[in-house]
Amino acid sequence: KVTVTLNSSKILTEGKIVLRNGDYRSYLKVKGYGTTLPAKDISKSSVYKGGNDSDFNKTFTPGSKGYTLEFRVKTDEAEKCFYPYFVNEKGHGFKAYITSTEIGIHNVSKKGISNPATAGKEGGLGKFYNNDGKAHTYRIAVTPDNRAFIYRDGMPIDSVRIIDYAPQPYFASGIGKPVENLLKNPGFEGEFDTNPDSKLVTAVEGWDVVISDRWNSEQYIKPEEIDNLQDIDNHIFEIKPYKWAAGWSDGILMQVVDVAPNETYTLSALLKGGIAKKAGTPTGKMIIEEAQNKEKKVVTEIASDNWEMYSMDYTTSADCKQLRISFTVGRGKWGNDIGAVRVDNAKLTGVSCNYTPKFGFVDNTADIEYFAIDESGAYAPMQPTITINLPSK
Repeated sequence: KVTVTLNSSKILTEGKIVLRNGDYRSYLKVKGYGTTLPAKDISKSSVYKGGNDSDFNKTFTPGSKGYTLEFRVKTDEAEKCFYPYFVNEKGHGFKAYITSTEIGIHNVSKKGISNPATAGKEGGLGKFYNNDGKAHTYRIAVTPDNRAFIYRDGMPIDSVRIIDYAPQPYFASGIGKPVENLLKNPGFEGEFDTNPDSKLVTAVEGWDVVISDRWNSEQYIKPEEIDNLQDIDNHIFEIKPYKWAAGWSDGILMQVVDVAPNETYTLSALLKGGIAKKAGTPTGKMIIEEAQNKEKKVVTEIASDNWEMYSMDYTTSADCKQLRISFTVGRGKWGNDIGAVRVDNAKLTGVSCNYTPKFGFVDNTADIEYFAIDESGAYAPMQPTITINLPSK
């Protein structure tokens, strides 16, 4: 008996059940449909009742049905910025930013959010005009599957997997125990997003596709049989330089991990490719570097077009808080013959960090009317409506 449970809050989740006996395989496609979030006004549940403090944080207990954060802030001038954040007991969360003209999420770099009211429409710019002299209400509803639904003034503007975003250095509350694998989605069997036009992967669960420019590098999640256990239903990550343009950066897949100082970590992965064919030189790399000091790092070159297990150790410095784990392929010139780097079975072994669920804001220069939380579930805001009354004849 096989029981399938829908845990995703996406509108549509598709997958397949694989039944295998030796070389006999049978597949059953499954679909799951998400439902709309219930609406609830949480503005009266404020824990910060207004002001312009620089920093604020408070612990909370995430509920089994999710949780909801809401804040109303004014960022109507260029120097006014608001940086809210939250993190759960597993270290999953993110730091957002709201300025006079932008809304987005911090990662290794920044992910901007476009205004869906005008983005992609003829003549539209997709901009937010927070410089209109008014305060605006923002909501982040986090569901049990770690997806955040983001709203501005009642309008849904984005939804993201919070597991994709790099933790901030102040998220960890202490040093944990040794863990066999600290990486998220190490075998690339999790969710991924693709561009419907180019078919290129734009996001991979738990990882950051750093260069989102198809004229520089192309990346895919592909099925690949490696052995009898990792058969044709196994998935790998592939990244390669774009052939018909001069690249401006190496192609990079990255994940940031919270670590302890003065501890030794071991990174291993199954890798192949990245060889410039005519020259016979390797361009692919596996890299460990300290997030707070990029000069402190170790690098291993990928030296074969056949699958091989690579491994290297790194001892963190006395002030190290985070490591960046990267798999890269060299940038190419026009007409380059650099092969794709392929990655599977990534593993980072070492001492973990502990987390106390908390939320708040840092480095604030905005005017805050309130900051509220509801720990009982993930809720949508009450939807505003426009009513048109036409005069009767």
